Amino acid sequence: MDLELVTKGKQLSDNDQTILTYLVTHINELEGVSLRKIAGTLYTSPATIVRLAQKLDFSGYLELFYFLKNQYQPQNQLVEATVDISIPTEKIAPSIHTMKNIYQDNQEKFITIYATGFSSIIAEYLYKKLLVNGIKTLFVNAADSAGIINNNADNISMLIVISKSGETQKVIEKMQFSKERQIPTILFTGNSQSRATEAASIIFEVTDERPVDSQNVTYNSFFGKLLLLMEYIVQEFTQKTQSK
Repeated sequence: MDLELVTKGKQLSDNDQTILTYLVTHINELEGVSLRKIAGTLYTSPATIVRLAQKLDFSGYLELFYFLKNQYQPQNQLVEATVDISIPTEKIAPSIHTMKNIYQDNQEKFITIYATGFSSIIAEYLYKKLLVNGIKTLFVNAADSAGIINNNADNISMLIVISKSGETQKVIEKMQFSKERQIPTILFTGNSQSRATEAASIIFEVTDERPVDSQNVTYNSFFGKLLLLMEYIVQEFTQKTQSK
């Protein structure tokens, strides 16, 4: 269970950690239970739980409770296998058209793809998918030298980045570099309100039902839906560009 995005940068006591862990573990059992009763179970006071919520930038216990309820499920809870994989084709068509035009005007340059962590798995798949379709592509991840992008900026037609949270610092740095050099940046993310969106030319958002699970520990359909979206975009992109 990953609470890093909630607790990062916060000074929490051992008691605070105990309370937070209890709330997350029992979140589906606590709806309708009074704050006083929860405090009694934890041998603490209602005020202590309220102060913890405020430390985490929530207005009070109820806001914290509903936030946690929307993010976590018990480890043993069965997950419905049916996933909504519908793609908003009409909505994203203009973005694909723009990408195609960028490519058509810069076919001698590389489409460069950058991602870290689990996102780099999807990024590498996209890289190979474009290559087998005859499109010049370069794949860079966190293990590679920054110079690969920095020293080849004149040979990059567009930068495609993937960040589930939209807050991955290394991704944001590459996006800012590209923006300064007027390189179009295509962002795939689960968070349209993130810092990364500020530097993106085009944004594709994929629903992320576990935004605080930065370690990808629990069930999440984000990467599966992202892969299907990539497949559709490559199909549309290559059909249009190859027909020219």
